[in-house]
Amino acid sequence: DLIRFFGVDAVRYFVLHEMPFENDGVITWDLMIERFNSDLANTMGNLVNRTVSMSNKYFDGVIVNKNVPVADGAEDVDADLKAVMAATYGKVAAKMDSLRVADAISEIFALFKRCNKYIDETMPWALAKDEAKKDRLATVLYNLVESISIGASLLESFMPETAQKVVAQLNTTLRSLDETKTFGLY
Repeated sequence: DLIRFFGVDAVRYFVLHEMPFENDGVITWDLMIERFNSDLANTMGNLVNRTVSMSNKYFDGVIVNKNVPVADGAEDVDADLKAVMAATYGKVAAKMDSLRVADAISEIFALFKRCNKYIDETMPWALAKDEAKKDRLATVLYNLVESISIGASLLESFMPETAQKVVAQLNTTLRSLDETKTFGLY
């Protein structure tokens, strides 16, 4: 019943996330709805939709990294996002080495949460209002597409259909695990 209503990947995510290694888990309709709404719809779904919408609206869906840094004196939010992304593979691998699947998935979603925070920090909609900041806007959206693509590639082992849908929406492809260690390959 859950699969018919939510889909295989959502149920797979729920079971893997809610039943950590060496612990009992609880499956209830309310918990499934809560996890689906908070993680899959809000954290990941809204992130992907906002990024795709802005990419389409401002650049017709084609993002090229202009590598424009933040203004002098501003916090380097790009470096922080990239640092979180760069650390994610190692954290996921370490959790998987110790059979901590739920924790590995949580590390991937921590990257998605950081991407959402990055949107709030960089305010792409405000950058879009100033033609002089168009290159900065391209860099911000490129950073988001890169980070989300890497997160989706790490998520593929747990949610293969969802990972494929995410990168298809971003007009990119899944990466090998080795490629998820490096920002800016595509």
